[in-house]
Amino acid sequence: MTRLLIAGVAWLAAFALFAVLVQRSARPRPTPTPPAVTALVKALNRMETPSPLGTHEPWIVTRATSARRAMVIDVEADKPEDAVNIAAELVEPLREKYEEVLVYVRPIGSPVNTATRRIEWTPRGGFVETMY
Repeated sequence: MTRLLIAGVAWLAAFALFAVLVQRSARPRPTPTPPAVTALVKALNRMETPSPLGTHEPWIVTRATSARRAMVIDVEADKPEDAVNIAAELVEPLREKYEEVLVYVRPIGSPVNTATRRIEWTPRGGFVETMY
């Protein structure tokens, strides 16, 4: 009888341990948060710190990535219809370094899936605007 009781307690302990492990594995793991602003984004933005008068730039680079000789830049702008001018300003210092630059411009504060203007720049084709 004692053996049966010990075996039952052992099975109950094993089952409890299994339940704890399953519960623990179901918890979301913390993911490292990316830096708020990368060095590339800082370099592309015209102002690194907000104006003391509370004014803001008409557009701001929110994300930028590059690989090989291509770059993708996300911009939020007060006037997205000025996307070609914004892209021209961003691309000017990058012309020698990149073969293609894509600039995505959307209204400030809009969700990511909002209508976006894409400006593609290449040395051969110049600036080409596409509306998404």
